[in-house]
Amino acid sequence: MKHTRLALIAAIATAAVWSCRKDETSEASTTVTPVGTHSFASYFASNIADATQTFSLSAAAGGERIGAKGTRLIFEPGAFVHADGTPVTGSVTVSLVEVLTVGDMIRLNKQTVGDDNGTLRLLVSGGAINVYAEQGGNEVQVTPGGLIARIPTDVADPAMTLFSGREDAQGNMIWDPIDSAIIDTDPTYYDSTEYTFPYYFYYLLNPPGFNWINCDYVWNASSMTTITATPPSGSSTDSTLVWIAFPTINSVTSMYLNGSGGWNSFQIPVGISATVIGLREGENGYLSTFQDITVTNSMVVPLVFTPTTLDDFEQALDGL
Repeated sequence: MKHTRLALIAAIATAAVWSCRKDETSEASTTVTPVGTHSFASYFASNIADATQTFSLSAAAGGERIGAKGTRLIFEPGAFVHADGTPVTGSVTVSLVEVLTVGDMIRLNKQTVGDDNGTLRLLVSGGAINVYAEQGGNEVQVTPGGLIARIPTDVADPAMTLFSGREDAQGNMIWDPIDSAIIDTDPTYYDSTEYTFPYYFYYLLNPPGFNWINCDYVWNASSMTTITATPPSGSSTDSTLVWIAFPTINSVTSMYLNGSGGWNSFQIPVGISATVIGLREGENGYLSTFQDITVTNSMVVPLVFTPTTLDDFEQALDGL
């Protein structure tokens, strides 16, 4: 039996992060909770290291490599060059990180918030990847059009555009649009007896280089609001991170400290279903909260934490 899958394809030229998304308007002048305090920075770094896949291939011959979650990287023959532009010979090591679900976004601290002409907006995401290539410990580049990346997703939206990722001073991911990028949908057929990934479409990307890349677009709802999360009575905001996950649009945003003993959101759409997620490091271990909400104007969400382990927290993320 055959199933139709669509893909967005991108060609890559240097080292970058990719992401496909939609965006929501949000505040630009906010201070997001830093992730560099306590053990959270090392937790995210460890998760990224665990999620990094490496492949070897011939620079002259090129070839295709498939990630554990279904991302396909197709390198043209002779696609790699050194920093001075000379062709690479011999074997090249390619690293790949796939961030395709809201659970991945939280586990790896890759929120879907984009910079839209100076305004931070919540992005609706088709998934993000990071690609890096090296030889002998030295980074190598890819020629324009030398790499086609197919990112699997369950919804193919031709309105998606390409964003590259960077970390702000607090260690949170911010995505910038890439005007020169090419994204397209491509109908492809896979035999269901051989295809094991739970996605129905591909985003085929044509990015200008390696890096964190995301396929997205700004989602401008007609009615927007901010919400507030508050800690339990008698508790502080120390050693705590809070996110909002939007599974229906495959998007995640961090909440930021508001200076009044709680956390505020960026602008988010009224009426959307979401889950407020918190992870807290206490004296006796970790605590977490997963609270399902339907967003209303200026709503306040009192957080209720229960003891957890990091393994249990990540299992709950996978269930979102």
